[in-house]
Amino acid sequence: MYARNVNTQDLNFAVSGKLWNRSLVMRDAETGSLWSHILGKAMAGPLEGAQLEILPATMTDWKTWKEQHPSTTVVKLSRTSKEYRLDFYEDPSLFVLGLSADLKTKAWPLDELMQKRVANDKIGNTSALIAFDPKSLTALAFNRHLTGRILTFQEKDGKMVDTDTGTTWNRLTGKAIRGDLSGQSLQPLPAIISAMKAWITFHPDTEGLSKASMEKARNTNFLRRRGRNRKNN
Repeated sequence: MYARNVNTQDLNFAVSGKLWNRSLVMRDAETGSLWSHILGKAMAGPLEGAQLEILPATMTDWKTWKEQHPSTTVVKLSRTSKEYRLDFYEDPSLFVLGLSADLKTKAWPLDELMQKRVANDKIGNTSALIAFDPKSLTALAFNRHLTGRILTFQEKDGKMVDTDTGTTWNRLTGKAIRGDLSGQSLQPLPAIISAMKAWITFHPDTEGLSKASMEKARNTNFLRRRGRNRKNN
């Protein structure tokens, strides 16, 4: 998700019908510039080189979102797919949570997050918390810096707890729900869920991925694999 204001001008985007590295290309109506939807960057046209500000967003199912945000509103758009189901991640090793910060990029494979649901990490100068909810297969990133200190987190009895104060946190919202820091919230970081193959194509110098996992992703035809598996079902 991006802020659509560039140089004090609000832009309106649509699908261009073009592909770049087999990924969607957007077009803004105001200047006709073409934008990479993964990078948020204008690749051609009058605004070439311009960068959209990426905003934190959550990729999850409707039930989980509504439980955490009961007063939410929803934008109703025309369907581009019949359904979105969790079996989209039938091979989680092909997906990552990717983050760009401080001129660095880093990614965490979903299959590893399924095994380690809370990860304390660092990208550039940013101390990051990677949180994974196994029920909804939701992965999120937060800044561990809070009130002048860097917190360290762990999984304890199925809950996310910081080791500094023993406070319990909601991993889906980054809000402290029980303990000394109750009521405080971690700053969300603009991480995105991406197919690993697409992430390493657009971020070839990314950190956090093994050579073996990247090689597997490069050699996997993701769309053909999904279609074959659906047909078999």
